[in-house]
Amino acid sequence: MTQEDTEAARARSLVHGQVCYLQMPAVDSARAAAFYEVVFGWPTEHPYQDFESPGLIGQWVPGRPPAPDAGPMIWIHVADLDQTLATVVQHGVEIIDPPSPDGPNRTLATIVDPEGNPIGLASHASANHASANHASASASASASEAPATND
Repeated sequence: MTQEDTEAARARSLVHGQVCYLQMPAVDSARAAAFYEVVFGWPTEHPYQDFESPGLIGQWVPGRPPAPDAGPMIWIHVADLDQTLATVVQHGVEIIDPPSPDGPNRTLATIVDPEGNPIGLASHASANHASANHASASASASASEAPATND
């Protein structure tokens, strides 16, 4: 299948309202491409710095500054949040919101990518695994909120 055929097939699979293209601000698109290739496995077309993520294509654009405190924020599903955060830290990226439960089946964290863009990370666990983790986290939180006793 040619690149043109692949792109046509992708376009035909889109549904109304689906996010299909993303422009990511990047002062250094090569640095951004390397980060997203290593951390998320996104294939990158060199030298153009176009990328493909599951269900989405895009490119890094130098003329658009990051907006850390405004506008939409992308959330990327990760299979193993702890492993992804370890990889992120190895690449010198800051974790601005550590992992925290968001309902019974999802854990969220936020990083700032090498270009200054805030990126949300979402880990979706199976119902049994997430419920056990959430219950454990809730129990820990409840224990830390318990009133102190003077024994």
